Amino acid sequence: MRLERLERRRRIRNTLLLVGVVIVMGAVSAVVVMALTMHSSGLTTPGIVGMRFSDAKKTVESAGLFIEIDSMQDSSGDCSKLKVELQDPKPGTDMEKNETVMVRLKGLHESAALTGNTKKKTTPGASDATGSQPAAEAQPAPAAQQPAPTGTVICLDPGHSGRSGSEIDPATGLNVGDNEGCAGELQNMWDLAQKTKAALEQAGFTVRLTKDSAGSYVNLRNRADIGNSTSAVIRLHYDDTGYTGVMRPPANGARCPSSDTSHVTVVDAGVAGASDELARAIAPGLGLSVKDDTGGTSQGNSTPAGHPTALIGSVLSTAPIVCIENSVSRTKDNPAGQEEVARQIAAGVTAYFHSR
Repeated sequence: MRLERLERRRRIRNTLLLVGVVIVMGAVSAVVVMALTMHSSGLTTPGIVGMRFSDAKKTVESAGLFIEIDSMQDSSGDCSKLKVELQDPKPGTDMEKNETVMVRLKGLHESAALTGNTKKKTTPGASDATGSQPAAEAQPAPAAQQPAPTGTVICLDPGHSGRSGSEIDPATGLNVGDNEGCAGELQNMWDLAQKTKAALEQAGFTVRLTKDSAGSYVNLRNRADIGNSTSAVIRLHYDDTGYTGVMRPPANGARCPSSDTSHVTVVDAGVAGASDELARAIAPGLGLSVKDDTGGTSQGNSTPAGHPTALIGSVLSTAPIVCIENSVSRTKDNPAGQEEVARQIAAGVTAYFHSR
């Protein structure tokens, strides 16, 4: 009997040990499967080297990513048929949604404004088949060496505030409340403004800022009032969706309160024309495209029928105004990139005023 009890206990112990091993192995397998599943659900960089830029753009964007041409290349012309020769990051690299793939295009010249070389490059025995812009169209860097016109005051408007607000402008009925912007934008655009201020002052301009610290709250009407006392307004932003460009208000652009669509505020025609010139002077040096304003702040504001949309700051402005949606990779936590952007903004502003 005693032997039988011992044998029974041994069998029970072995059974329990076996069950325990099975449970542990099952748990390990589940963890492995979960890890593999999580990894497989992430985004990886598609291979786009050799593709035409138009096809590469579709491929990258269909993967939930953004694509951007190397800012050192002059992308001001039609690049759609040029082929990708390099990409960063390389194919198969793990990425997060809305991150940016940087590419260099075969046959696309370096930007003269960024390299400081405005002479057209030629290769002995070869013709220029890329349709590059004449050097005379990209002159902002040398222009920065010329003194600013006497008494010219520039307004720098670093984007957003340390809190969100909602105020109605009595004159227009528009909601002029500000907000906190996207991640990191508030501090980085303040830092960029300081560097741009120094570059403009070195070029001979007087500079006014729309706020006195990164986190200060200043609504859009107060920012416009400061800008309207100057010769030109440069608004500094970036968009973490990857959207970039030097925006200016389109002719006849307008906004109205959503509650009263008959109360329309239209961009001044003279402001629209001068803003377009200012945008075209600044954009090449930054490697960005000139674009129409987007809708911007929408809380309680609408775009009236029969008008293109415009930013609230644009419809309130009586001075030439541009809004620069900067490259995130060049300006977010990138002091060297901010320095370069600041120099190019100063160069473009200088070129604009010397052209008038």
